[in-house]
Amino acid sequence: MNNLMAERIKGVLVGGAYGDAMGMPTEGWSYQRIKQKFPQGVEKFYPSQVDDISDRGFSAGEITDDTINTLMIVRSIADCQGQLNAENYVQQLIKWHEESGISHLVSGPTTLNAINQIKNGISLMDTGKFGTTNGAAMKISPIGVISDYRDLDTLIQRVEQICLPTHHTSIAIAGASAVAACISYVVRGGKSISDLWELAYQVIQQCQTTGTDFPTPSLIKRMRLANKIVKESSRDKALFRLYDEIGSGVQTIETIPAVFGIIELAEGNPIVAGQLASSIGGDTDTIGAIACGICGGLYPKLLSEEIEGKLSQVNEINFYQYTHQLLAYADEKIEVSR
Repeated sequence: MNNLMAERIKGVLVGGAYGDAMGMPTEGWSYQRIKQKFPQGVEKFYPSQVDDISDRGFSAGEITDDTINTLMIVRSIADCQGQLNAENYVQQLIKWHEESGISHLVSGPTTLNAINQIKNGISLMDTGKFGTTNGAAMKISPIGVISDYRDLDTLIQRVEQICLPTHHTSIAIAGASAVAACISYVVRGGKSISDLWELAYQVIQQCQTTGTDFPTPSLIKRMRLANKIVKESSRDKALFRLYDEIGSGVQTIETIPAVFGIIELAEGNPIVAGQLASSIGGDTDTIGAIACGICGGLYPKLLSEEIEGKLSQVNEINFYQYTHQLLAYADEKIEVSR
């Protein structure tokens, strides 16, 4: 059983990095611009393009802040022996921001703003109260791994702890909790995509009074619209409709419905999900990281040794080490009964 769970956890981590790296070259591009540059869609790793949004000069297969922050959470969990400590994560985040040389090229506006406030002495209780972007959901998969989706109260409390310094709003916590619950479900053997939608609706409903209240459209209604779009449209048309009618930008209200729409369109295949996410436009790397993380837990064997090797080599990531750090603290190592 532990070997199966370890395989799925590694699938989540490799899948997340894969989706991140696939979406990196087209981040910030419109759907139309991607279609013009890649008429067949983005089907493999590419380096940064000459007209990259930040002139980053990244190599093919290189990850961004989505994976970097995810691995920070894993290290924080290991450092704190399975406990969650927002200050430990923030210390790692600030250290990386000061030493990496690329933080300013890949970090989102909400995280950068929170870092600056923290460095200026503002309390962690206050720095995240306006954060509504997807920076919480992009890094939350380790919380899903160590939590049991059948105990949503505990899972949501853990997500809120991680969201506290940067994204402590009800919308960001709801989106991140939906992702964490679905990660929890797939690493414990869940295989039903319809169950993922229903679990997400349940979690979002439960999070409505968690965190700082912030005016926002209904995430559940936006999710239901995304579900309707992918069920009634061809794959190509649905992808454009998600971009055009739902949005695929950095705000949680757009990212999370787009993620679930892509999972549905890809039928849970992480390779297809990465290709779709990198072709949708907007925040392609984050949408890819989240969607492919969930799909990687569903079908880890579809992520080849070649893909894992490329990601490991380019980014110097030991996926085996991170997998077993999480496995050691996974709550209720019980298989899903259906």
